[in-house]
Amino acid sequence: MKKIIIAAAILSVMAFTACKETDDTAVQANGTPAETVSETEAKAEVSAADITSAIMAEIEIQSATEKTADDIGAFYDVDTAAITDMSVFICGSGAYPDELAVFKFTDADSAAAGAEAVQKRLDSQTELYTDYTPDEVYKLEDAFILTRDNWVILSVCSDNSRAKEIAESLL
Repeated sequence: MKKIIIAAAILSVMAFTACKETDDTAVQANGTPAETVSETEAKAEVSAADITSAIMAEIEIQSATEKTADDIGAFYDVDTAAITDMSVFICGSGAYPDELAVFKFTDADSAAAGAEAVQKRLDSQTELYTDYTPDEVYKLEDAFILTRDNWVILSVCSDNSRAKEIAESLL
């Protein structure tokens, strides 16, 4: 009986000392508080290239060829002066409709115009690939255009739902 009482006393002491309140403040190696970046601030710092890289790390964009601001006019009817950041990958061979385009515009009006241009591109590609490679049309039918704040994102790939999850998590 004496052993049970001693064991209970030890467990009680251990329980009270284990429940010490902790401070969640981040601390640098020298003991001073570290600056923390809020989730909103971290998302504000995301770049178009960050978004395309994250998506392409998981999903293949067939024959991906990166396009520059100088190339964009051949694919999208957008005002390049209204684009503050972009990252665009299009199938270089033309054999597949795979495409990933991320644009950040200067303002909401420019983003709305950009979204219309991206929709026009998607409609054109759907019409083209219906006759050219009908087996690939499912990618276009499942494609998405995501608009959030000044961002416009188009994804045409084999797993558009996963690409959308990744894009939404970064914005």
